[in-house]
Amino acid sequence: MWLKRYLDFGSGRPLWALLADTLLATNTPSSEKNTPRSIRINYYLQSWKTGTTSQSNQPPDILRMLKIGRKYGLRIEGIAFERDILREMPIWYHSQADSKIRRLTGSRASKCLLIKHNLTTVGEAEDLAAILVTVEGRPNPHENNNHCRCSDCTNLREKMGCNHPNLCMLRAQDLLDTLPTKWDPHAEQPGDNEPSLTSLPSQKDEEIFDYRLSTSGNLSDIFRIFTDPSHKPVNEVPIRLFKVRNQIQQVTVATDGSCIDNGQTTAIAGAGVFFAANDPRNQSVRVPKSLGDTTLTQSNQTAELLAVKLTS
Repeated sequence: MWLKRYLDFGSGRPLWALLADTLLATNTPSSEKNTPRSIRINYYLQSWKTGTTSQSNQPPDILRMLKIGRKYGLRIEGIAFERDILREMPIWYHSQADSKIRRLTGSRASKCLLIKHNLTTVGEAEDLAAILVTVEGRPNPHENNNHCRCSDCTNLREKMGCNHPNLCMLRAQDLLDTLPTKWDPHAEQPGDNEPSLTSLPSQKDEEIFDYRLSTSGNLSDIFRIFTDPSHKPVNEVPIRLFKVRNQIQQVTVATDGSCIDNGQTTAIAGAGVFFAANDPRNQSVRVPKSLGDTTLTQSNQTAELLAVKLTS
């Protein structure tokens, strides 16, 4: 429960969680001596290390919380995420970025971004770098030099005290370029091709199944437990193209899965699909031991999921 409360990044985040952020960011191993303290925002969202042993200065309660996270396989995981979530992520030492992002903190422009621009998130970096982008058919008043007098550069000089706006924009883009497609808000995402659920035709009292790939909500919703430590999350995203037809044929199908000796090493699971009597689509199968490189657990849950998959 403590770990869940700590990872609540909403407006109701408890005060002790903010204190925990400070303790985790302060009690770091010597390997992080060159990591600026100002960029250590959250241990679980970034790639810097914190003290995790009893020899560190970490309070016992913090150590227990970290241990629980490791024990239950806590990590960021999901097929895709809505852009609002991507933009909320800290840009400095982004946990999913290429490791070279760690080398982008010591330059003059990076220090200006940290101190004068107070830049912390992916969204802020994206907004700053957007000034460099020229939209086809529209003149871009910005000039790619630090003497540019466009309104954006003038505003950055006057309000932020930035003496080299163009250089800072380029550094913001460098930071964004370290993000894989899955975490880049500027890249095409599955949500771009997924219609809202309210736009889909439905019958009275019918609940539309949420088939969208993208995790919605906020940063609190991107964490999963009981993950497989041998499976490395994929940072590329599948793009699905949807075509909603006006005429939808409703099909009723029954699915089920069962398992003998469920939970035991001798477990054997099977799945079944029933459309109608004598329907050629009816089938029953045994859950295979593996699918490609993935080992399948012989259980009721696996069988039930396989049964649903067989209907497609």
